[in-house]
Amino acid sequence: MEKIIIEPNIGIGTIKIGMSKAEVENCLQAYTDKFNKSLQDDDYFHYAFKVEYDSDGRVNFIEAASHIKDDFHCLMNGIDVFNTKAEELIKIVDELSPYDRQHPELGWMYSFPKLGLKFWRSSIFNEKDTLEDRFKEMPPENQEEELRFQFFETVSISS
Repeated sequence: MEKIIIEPNIGIGTIKIGMSKAEVENCLQAYTDKFNKSLQDDDYFHYAFKVEYDSDGRVNFIEAASHIKDDFHCLMNGIDVFNTKAEELIKIVDELSPYDRQHPELGWMYSFPKLGLKFWRSSIFNEKDTLEDRFKEMPPENQEEELRFQFFETVSISS
């Protein structure tokens, strides 16, 4: 499986903070050209990455969505950020640089200001939640849905 490297304060994959829109389009096209045959979707990378620009037209935010985890390992310091449970991932990254413990969305969002790094998930679910009656009484398909929230849905780098 191919790798997309997440570099704090720098970028995600070949898309880097400070690039122009044209440079980003070239990166997305290069990904599409390289992987089109295996992915069968010309717009795959346009949906995989969200990129925002500053007033000068330079990248100031890059986000990767977890749906790419089926096709790519998204690695930061060798850690697969979409296949590592949120609680474990936060402990590991917190040792590199502390997260903002006052963030208003803590639990859903973990922000590491010195790294320009954020992880986000739309719902909070932890291992201990599997022991609760509420979870045990759910139909299997609902349990499966809840279990996915043990992992983050996006990772982002910003300037």
